[in-house]
Amino acid sequence: MTKRTPLTFKPDRVTPVPARLEQTSLPANTEIRKPENDETKPGRGRGTFIAAHVMPEAAKQFKLLAVQRDTTVQELVVEAINDLFAKHGLSRIA
Repeated sequence: MTKRTPLTFKPDRVTPVPARLEQTSLPANTEIRKPENDETKPGRGRGTFIAAHVMPEAAKQFKLLAVQRDTTVQELVVEAINDLFAKHGLSRIA
């Protein structure tokens, strides 16, 4: 993802880049390898992101609970989702 040009950008005030800095090509024998999904997000596997907006006090309490239980917020969220599934008679697959 590229950075968006700021609204205050003035193209007439741009300093030209010297020609020697413009050349950033790789040597011909360089192999460009795209990392696998597991390499880019260690510990997350192939999961899907789920988010929710909560009150700041609730987020703080949630993080404090994770510290008190010596676990991660991720594991607490999975536990909460599984409990919700069980409550509604669904399989605990999260």
